[in-house]
Amino acid sequence: MDFRTTLNAIGDSEFEYIKDLVYKQAGIFLAPHKKVMVQSRLNTRLRTLGISDYVEYVNRLKRDPKFASDEMQELINRITTNKTDFFRENHHFEFLKNTYLPEFERENQQTKHLRIWCSASSTGEEPYSIAITLYDYFQNKTGWNVKIYASDIDTAVLKTASEGIYKEDRLEPISEALKTKHFNKLTDRDHISYQVKPHLKSLIEFKQINLLHFPFPFKEKIDLIFCRNVIIYFDKQTQKTLFSNFAEQLKSMGYLILGHSETMFGISDQFKFLGHTIYQKKI
Repeated sequence: MDFRTTLNAIGDSEFEYIKDLVYKQAGIFLAPHKKVMVQSRLNTRLRTLGISDYVEYVNRLKRDPKFASDEMQELINRITTNKTDFFRENHHFEFLKNTYLPEFERENQQTKHLRIWCSASSTGEEPYSIAITLYDYFQNKTGWNVKIYASDIDTAVLKTASEGIYKEDRLEPISEALKTKHFNKLTDRDHISYQVKPHLKSLIEFKQINLLHFPFPFKEKIDLIFCRNVIIYFDKQTQKTLFSNFAEQLKSMGYLILGHSETMFGISDQFKFLGHTIYQKKI
């Protein structure tokens, strides 16, 4: 059967079920106006599965445990939004380079041990931007043990991130000098792409993490957490729980960086606001 013309629109009850399922599994709140977005992102999936309408799709999620278990990750991958760029909100990377790292270096000369967690790494532009900043800062400083943990709930974007290959236009925010230093140029006929060099990849450990699942899978405390442009998809109670869990994961006086449109105001009092959506864990 050709499903290109027979796929029906998602009904209210089917949207409500998917909305509740996504909230339960990933903490993402889908407001009613997201119904069209959900349908547009799942249409191709239903066609791939050979399912003709959303009633059948939801019924299988409800009644077939194996299908539901196998499909859940695919559903989350389709629903999540993965807008990102290299050095997006560049003031945060300027803060790292000019304020945070010099201060951290002075205060940690004995241990020389730095751990940063990029908790929503998407396709990798953010953790690689962090890696470039750290590599350039520490490259001539001996004895430092630096590691970036990069995670996402979406397995598809993590695969892209770990491969570290980007089309030419994705690297527009990066200077030619940094491209030459940190990327290998790949040419395939008329197409140019860039691959992250091994010295950057060696700084990053990619892993799938659901931010709703606590404790987080780390054996050590974290010095600084990036969680940018993520909490806008959570309701206030989920945000409050997440901030509390981040505080538990951070070292004393550790830092948490949010996206430009995000805030802790009225949600958490465990952090001190430093400006530009940069927060520091209170003693």
